[in-house]
Amino acid sequence: MDDPISTTTASYDHIAAEFAARTEHVDSAYLAFRQRFADALPPGGRVADLGCGPGRDAAWLLEQGLQVVGVDRSYEMARLATARGVATALGDLRRPPLAPGSLAGLWSIAALLHVPAAGTEATLRAWSVTLRPGGVLGLSTSAGDGEGWERVQYGGELYRWFVHREPEALLGLLAETGFDVIEHHVRAEQRTWLGVLAIRREV
Repeated sequence: MDDPISTTTASYDHIAAEFAARTEHVDSAYLAFRQRFADALPPGGRVADLGCGPGRDAAWLLEQGLQVVGVDRSYEMARLATARGVATALGDLRRPPLAPGSLAGLWSIAALLHVPAAGTEATLRAWSVTLRPGGVLGLSTSAGDGEGWERVQYGGELYRWFVHREPEALLGLLAETGFDVIEHHVRAEQRTWLGVLAIRREV
């Protein structure tokens, strides 16, 4: 197969509409986590949703009165987010197309799990750069160990690259890349998820 990022992006282009339908509804624990992220932001603050997919969360953040930009590598995902009224940019979440210090908040859900493990630290440093000091990071990613291909269960012969990160190691990397973690939790729902709220450290 081709490289993990390109193959995963192509798979999302193929399954965008079905993925949107399958992920539209979330449970109360997730809604509470998302609300805590929004509550930690200044009114009208600028937020990026990295790996925004079809725009479910970005549209909700927009409804909260925030300035929102969604970023995704998948053209079809970005198109769906745009249809929900979200300003979107095609881009790689490992290198967000955003000015340094331009964000009050950064939200990234089920997206870092597609970044190969070797790129974790560089990605977190790039995220840190986009946030102003005191900016808020809301992150959810797969918890565990190892990485590899997973076949899309509803997409024919399509594959995505998944990375499962050990929570303590990821929390340590967040500290090394400029973040103070204020909340983290692990919960099981289809896979095991690590959720994190963190603050960009004052410099």
